[in-house]
Amino acid sequence: MSSGNFLRKSIINKILFITLSGAVVASILAMVIFYIIFATEGTYHFFESMLSYAKEHPFTFALFLGFLTFQIALIPIVLTYVLLKKEIIDPLNQIAERMERISMGEIDEELPVEREDEIGQLQESFERMRMSLKLIIEKLETDQL
Repeated sequence: MSSGNFLRKSIINKILFITLSGAVVASILAMVIFYIIFATEGTYHFFESMLSYAKEHPFTFALFLGFLTFQIALIPIVLTYVLLKKEIIDPLNQIAERMERISMGEIDEELPVEREDEIGQLQESFERMRMSLKLIIEKLETDQL
């Protein structure tokens, strides 16, 4: 299965992909930073002073490491949020807006189906329902005249 198919068929696959991508980017960034630190002269002196500081101020050092870990974890969290908003929340809001307009009698506007995942299936079902309602309303109107 190609990666395009993998990402197109399911929302959870997209979420998994973006989360793992963020984790990989964060890991590569950490490796590059550690390589630069360890390849530099004077690194060991720097680490000795860091360890000495950690021994003297364990709480402050733990807070610093926790803050640093949190910052690195933000990468996949933010990317996942953006993906969820773009791929799930916005399309569901679009469907909800269309439902509201249909409830007010605006039944002619089509909802385009551009996806092959679960949201696309929902859009497709919604569009079939809209067409069925339109046919029923048209039939009722012609039968009453």
